[in-house]
Amino acid sequence: MAASTPRKTAPKKAPRKAPPKAAAEKIAAFDELRAIAGDYELIAPVTEPFELGEAMGFDPPVIARFPTDLESKVALDIASRRADVLGVLNVLLGDVGLLRVVQAFKTQPDGERLLIALQIRLTNHFLGRGAAEVGGTPAS
Repeated sequence: MAASTPRKTAPKKAPRKAPPKAAAEKIAAFDELRAIAGDYELIAPVTEPFELGEAMGFDPPVIARFPTDLESKVALDIASRRADVLGVLNVLLGDVGLLRVVQAFKTQPDGERLLIALQIRLTNHFLGRGAAEVGGTPAS
């Protein structure tokens, strides 16, 4: 008797995925959210950049800009709520700007306090005087 060979079968197909929602359905869902939001607007920040210039020892200047894209605005909000000074400065100054500021402040005995003061100054510039002083708790 000859040895039997295993029977070959066609590979199984993956189960069908549900078809994605049509674009019109997605737009309708966003329209519902727009209706819920109504006329509410987020507080409009000052969009004028803040310059750390030659008078502060930065040549060329370091420019702080308020974010314009949603992801960066959310990152700034999260960093603010967590009192994450470096996170706030990173969003406003960018990676290179923050590193330049850290380099300048590292020679000072109170460099960390200077970072905190800069974060307060920038927050007050973009969101209004006293904005950095608003307290809160994780539950608020």
